[in-house]
Amino acid sequence: MNISQQVEVIQGLQVPEETKQRMDCPFCHNTNTLLIDTTDDKISWYCFHASCSAKGRHQGDKTIRYVNKTFSKQETSGEPKKFLVPDSFKSPYSNEKAMKYLQQNNCWDSFSMNRADIKYDVAQERVVFMIKNKYSDEYVGAVGRALDKSVYPKWFMYGSKSVPFICGQCDDAVIVEDCPSACAVSGVLTGIAIMGTSLANTHLAHIMQFKTIHVALDRDATTKSFAIVKELRGKGFDNVKVKHLTEDLKYYNSEQIRNIFYGEQNDR
Repeated sequence: MNISQQVEVIQGLQVPEETKQRMDCPFCHNTNTLLIDTTDDKISWYCFHASCSAKGRHQGDKTIRYVNKTFSKQETSGEPKKFLVPDSFKSPYSNEKAMKYLQQNNCWDSFSMNRADIKYDVAQERVVFMIKNKYSDEYVGAVGRALDKSVYPKWFMYGSKSVPFICGQCDDAVIVEDCPSACAVSGVLTGIAIMGTSLANTHLAHIMQFKTIHVALDRDATTKSFAIVKELRGKGFDNVKVKHLTEDLKYYNSEQIRNIFYGEQNDR
């Protein structure tokens, strides 16, 4: 992958200006091996995994202003930019791969029953999960999942991630990493996808109204799950607990999910 292609991938990760951040590498898909640095009027990235050649650097005020504009989506006044839905977003019915993905990842019910607004991006070949701010009733962004292994990164953020992806209208909720898992649980609990393993302060207003909150991140993020529980309890929310899983929730149907959360008493 050449440097311009790498730049396009890095831009989709939405790293804010003046930060250093470790994350999973979108190029080799190894865990927590990519370092991105946007300090000192530059943007640089480097993957520490031996098998990965991802690295690069851009220097200069023009580049940083552009990257910050792309990542933060903030006006100079501090107000978020209005998200404009791309013309390339079409119905999933228009693409066989998109339909198959929704069915294989237990998203079909949430889509067909209008619990989730899901599109297909014909330009990037992605299933796209639309993110709406329920308070303003406006779309603020979207999360796209590549349907082909040749498309990088696997996950792409359109617009802002200041609002979590929420699917369902149940009193109890579960915090998950990705949108398909949020869709899969939405017939049993409200699914809240935070698009990663950390809560943003802007997420809290969209979370605190639920009766019970389960935190069910991937198995390799158990420490992060307990950190989220601790954070929410520190904010005054007592009925929050970690749910240990053997597989991502998107691989379970509604009956299995109901049994996982309400047929067992092994939460802590």
